[in-house]
Amino acid sequence: MLEEKIEKSVGVIQEAFERFERLGACFTGGKDSTVMLHLIKRARGKIDIPVFFIDTGHHFEEVYEFVNYLSERWKFNLIYIGDFSLLADYDMLSKKEKEMLLGKYKIEMIKRIIESYKIEGLFVAIRWDECEARAGEKYFSERENHVRIHPILHFTERDIWAYIRKYNVPYCKLYDKGYRSIGDDKDLVKPIPPHLPERAGREVAKEQVMRRLRELGYF
Repeated sequence: MLEEKIEKSVGVIQEAFERFERLGACFTGGKDSTVMLHLIKRARGKIDIPVFFIDTGHHFEEVYEFVNYLSERWKFNLIYIGDFSLLADYDMLSKKEKEMLLGKYKIEMIKRIIESYKIEGLFVAIRWDECEARAGEKYFSERENHVRIHPILHFTERDIWAYIRKYNVPYCKLYDKGYRSIGDDKDLVKPIPPHLPERAGREVAKEQVMRRLRELGYF
């Protein structure tokens, strides 16, 4: 079953490289985008496209360490994208306001990626089973001036970890501390026990605004 899912993902990746000349990938330092990059490496033999990390300035230190480590180990072009001036009032906001601002910030950074690097197709590591707002997404999602490419939509959380174990894929050490989903702000996510839903460690506010954010251009 896992091998069939891998084959599907590799097929999506190969189709993307056939369809688009200018591709890029978004990397969060999380398990899903790490597996996505490994699948690109598997399909291509190397990661030969720019890899973008949207920096909020509020990530865990472990995330910063891991994204830098992986870029050196797998030898890909890691590009930090950020504009902290857009988050100047961040510390004065409520948790719900922070989640909305971070979402809008990420949307703005995606726009800058697309415009500055002339990206035609952007790889993003979202999954159908993560949350309701992503359940209807397609492998190739047409946007105003680019296409979002989602090669691991059909993977489950269990599939991700099965892949990581089977192929000895490195991952951020926060997962060994009980985190199951890593956010853009270390203060808005917490470790959770295995019996809870994967994103239960996120702030409720994030899940409440997710559909609206996706309508605006969020992942």
